Amino acid sequence: MKVAITGNIGSGKTEVIKFLIGLKFKCISSDKIIADLYKDSLTRKIILHKLNIPNDDFKKKIIERLLDNNFDRELKKIIYPYLYAKKKTIAPKHQAWRPTFYEIPLLFEEKLSKDFDLTIFIKADTSKRKKRVLARGVEKQYFDLMNRKQLNQVQKELLSDHTITNNSSVLNLRLNIIKLLSKI
Repeated sequence: MKVAITGNIGSGKTEVIKFLIGLKFKCISSDKIIADLYKDSLTRKIILHKLNIPNDDFKKKIIERLLDNNFDRELKKIIYPYLYAKKKTIAPKHQAWRPTFYEIPLLFEEKLSKDFDLTIFIKADTSKRKKRVLARGVEKQYFDLMNRKQLNQVQKELLSDHTITNNSSVLNLRLNIIKLLSKI
């Protein structure tokens, strides 16, 4: 069974994945794969060359240009093939494990939900999400930009099979995950 975990920026998707990995579930994180792409100097060089962005301070330059929808589409055209290729190399390793969890931040925005047997939405108040993101050292403008690019939480909750609300402690989130796991 393929289970998608989605949620808006700062909702706690990464924390859910970390906990599931600790419980020995197999998990594939889109955010981690993309971060690893940029860590690989050759891959980063190819991506930045295609985007016409210099290597120095590239993250900041990409964020600045994300306001432009054409650039956003171009970035996705370049990044997504790498992302999908990496997922394909990882996924077969997990076929014996059921379920396999996939962290997909833009699950509904990119119309990917049909590829999964079940969807779990991680929901949190906007103020809590913003506080979490800012605590990671991310600028407010980035949070606001990414929050605008995502469907609102009401829509995502309606489209999901299950919702976990994450407005409290990590312990409470973990308890809610365990409750949900007993249902699936």
